[in-house]
Amino acid sequence: MSSQIHEPNRFVNRLLEWFCSDRLIEEIQGDLHEAFYYRSKEFGPFLANGWFFLDVLRFFRPGYIRSIETQNNQIAMHRNYLKAALRNFKKNGGYSTINLLGLVLGSTCCLLIALHISEEFSYDDFHADSKNTYRVVMDIYNNNELTTKSAPIYPGVGPVMTDEYPEVLEFVRILPFGSGVYSVRQPDGTLVRYNEDRAVFADPNFFKMFGFRLIDGNPEEVLKSPNQTVISASTARRYFGDENPIGKTIIYRGTEENVVTGVMEDFPETSHMQFDVISSLNSWNGYETWPQNFGWYDFYTFIRVTEDTDPIALNEKVGGFLDIKKAENYARETSREQLWIQNVANIHLFSKGLSWEMGQNGGASQVYFLSAIAVLMLIVAWVNFINLSTARAVRRAKEVGIRKVIGAMRGHLVQQFLVEAFLYNLLALFLSLLLVLLLVPGINSLLDITLDRTLLLSPEIVMGGIGALLLGTILSGFYPALVLSSFKPLNILKGSFYLRRSRFGFRQLLVTFQFVVSVVLIFGTIVVFKQVQFMQSQDLGLNVAQTLVLNGPTSSRGDGDLNSRRSIFKDRIAEISSVQNFTISNIVPGEENFSIGSFYTRQDPDVHRDCYRVRVDENYFPNFSIDVLSGRNFIKDMASDSNAVVLNKTAATMFGFTEATAVGQVLNFNSGYPLKVIGVVSDYHHSSLKESLDPIMFSYRPNAANYFSMKIASANIPETISNVEELWNEVYPDNPFQYFFLDEFFSRQYKSDQQFITVFTAFAIMVIVVACMGLFGLVSFTVEQSRKEIGIRKVLGASAQKLMLLLTRDYVVLIALSICISLPLGYFLMTEWLGDFAYRTTIGPFVYLAGAISIILITLITVSFKSMSAANSNPIHSLRDE
Repeated sequence: MSSQIHEPNRFVNRLLEWFCSDRLIEEIQGDLHEAFYYRSKEFGPFLANGWFFLDVLRFFRPGYIRSIETQNNQIAMHRNYLKAALRNFKKNGGYSTINLLGLVLGSTCCLLIALHISEEFSYDDFHADSKNTYRVVMDIYNNNELTTKSAPIYPGVGPVMTDEYPEVLEFVRILPFGSGVYSVRQPDGTLVRYNEDRAVFADPNFFKMFGFRLIDGNPEEVLKSPNQTVISASTARRYFGDENPIGKTIIYRGTEENVVTGVMEDFPETSHMQFDVISSLNSWNGYETWPQNFGWYDFYTFIRVTEDTDPIALNEKVGGFLDIKKAENYARETSREQLWIQNVANIHLFSKGLSWEMGQNGGASQVYFLSAIAVLMLIVAWVNFINLSTARAVRRAKEVGIRKVIGAMRGHLVQQFLVEAFLYNLLALFLSLLLVLLLVPGINSLLDITLDRTLLLSPEIVMGGIGALLLGTILSGFYPALVLSSFKPLNILKGSFYLRRSRFGFRQLLVTFQFVVSVVLIFGTIVVFKQVQFMQSQDLGLNVAQTLVLNGPTSSRGDGDLNSRRSIFKDRIAEISSVQNFTISNIVPGEENFSIGSFYTRQDPDVHRDCYRVRVDENYFPNFSIDVLSGRNFIKDMASDSNAVVLNKTAATMFGFTEATAVGQVLNFNSGYPLKVIGVVSDYHHSSLKESLDPIMFSYRPNAANYFSMKIASANIPETISNVEELWNEVYPDNPFQYFFLDEFFSRQYKSDQQFITVFTAFAIMVIVVACMGLFGLVSFTVEQSRKEIGIRKVLGASAQKLMLLLTRDYVVLIALSICISLPLGYFLMTEWLGDFAYRTTIGPFVYLAGAISIILITLITVSFKSMSAANSNPIHSLRDE
């Protein structure tokens, strides 16, 4: 038998203490311990602990459990906490309202940002098998240098990959060449016609792979045969009204008859692809030969893989796919392509830097930026709460002292103040939800976005809200609870209570943090605004003002019809006196250019370089005021110009020419289609200043009439448009008249930047307002602490100005420290942000001065408000107690 003394299992012992009534615990615990020691000696500790556990369980029944009496006490205690919180809120209405308002503002901004972020992350998650669906994209290298990242790829990749890779189950290709005029002839002879921009061709299994829902039609059949078309519900209403469109004919570009085989729901906003019309891809000639085609990369290609596929391994595998398929080409050229995959759910946020995307993608950085602002907003609001709560500590000292005298332990007081913090945060969250419900429609209208209020009920936001509520309670309530509960009741009741003041304590640290956040946001707002102004004010290298652009006609009556009618229109438009110039092109500035080719020179026949192509007539350069630097412009009716090209300066440099030496050179000299350079024109920005200048090659194609652009007189523009429309309807009655102004069209590239400025500025102002509340709280705390000192100084003759200086001097140090920290931090962050722009503004001294002066003014106004009130107060009131 062992002489060692063993103790009862501590966890079982704690269980007994937890549930057993206070009235019985001592007697029961003593008997059970005595029994344990006896059994331990007789049977060993293991069996003794087992008996002990069973004994403890025997007492877990009514009569021994402390629940009823303790719960009653706890309910009464929490009811008292609630009453005390309500009384304090009512008694200190001003402070409490400011405190609550700060939390409401912080929570509201955070919820609005959470809605936006939740929507951004929900893109393309509605597809049934989105986690196994990938888009195959391609990096293009020339001379071992990455020149282009292309979203569309070759049509042969999908079929061959499905045949050769067992993990690839199926593929879908989308060809974005379905735009043009679609028309329907009504029974009364009326022609309903629209220009459809969001029209594509797709493989038959499009609706099988993706989660887009068909309202009418069989997903397996709607795109199975040539000349079949599926239209969206809104498109069906435009063409067919309330009639059922299934089986009816819709005419594409005047000559091609397609049968409507399906009607789909309008695509959800949270889809990175947006289509109104989808036609069967096998309508194209040569469709059967595409599995062998690795030369035409205009096809968006998606693959669905097996559940157990490792995306990293698959990515490595597809990386060398084209090395085998295009080995012969790579052996004689200096170019190379490498495929890679991206999950369909990641395209919207994380697809960055790819050319020819379907919509605007790659906004992850903005989402992270807004997330950071949301977190900072909440932290600033909680810091505000801490400052205001501790500022009120002096007024609550007597309450704390009395509670301690009548028996309250420090833990009870901490619990009380945490309950108060919880109630504040809970009420703020509730009011914020109401505000968000009210504000969302207006914000959607103001910013032209689509925040969805129903997302407030999404699990992510609900769980995030609960987490923020608990975290906010702990962070904002714990420090004030510790401060308030630490008061000595004897000092309080003797009237000798005071809080220790330090020149740089925890509260000053919190205010410095608020200042830093505020200055960084002010700094960032100025830089963002300056960058957008910079982009919009730069010389584009061409004149887009007073330019009316018509969408070119695509609906024809047969071969040669559009060419003959174009000549008529061009001649007749010259008769309108207010139209000063007229040009034809396949693309206009501000539109993404899908046309690109590979070219080589006589000097470097083995080096192939990619160059964008623009097809124009002889009036293009004069119409847009693009200077011819050397050589000449195209000449109408000069037959040789059909094989001639004009280069912009960037393209000439890329090919190794100067302005003078480029003229007369022949590109692709030994091919079947040599191109003679007849001129060099000045560079211009075809797209926004986010992008660098592209090398462009202009070809003479007067029949490439995707757009009719004309300079018009500034006087009486509506009449000019009316005259042009009248002529259009006379010449092109089967094509809709659609126009836009080129300067507005070009500026739409900056729409997202304008939205970003508005959102950034609004949230920056909110953060500064909440921070000012925190500052106000700290000033209040200081004044409260210095009340008697101020009174004595005034009695001794101190002026109001000196007292104000005394109260504000500490904040000068905080401001200076904040500026020293925040300006280099802001410079670093905004330099990183500007790195995404090819052309960017400079962060000059003005930005530093504006940021610093702004925070100084805001701080002094906030501090002076309370300091002036204290300095001008009657000293009798503050010294009455002495």
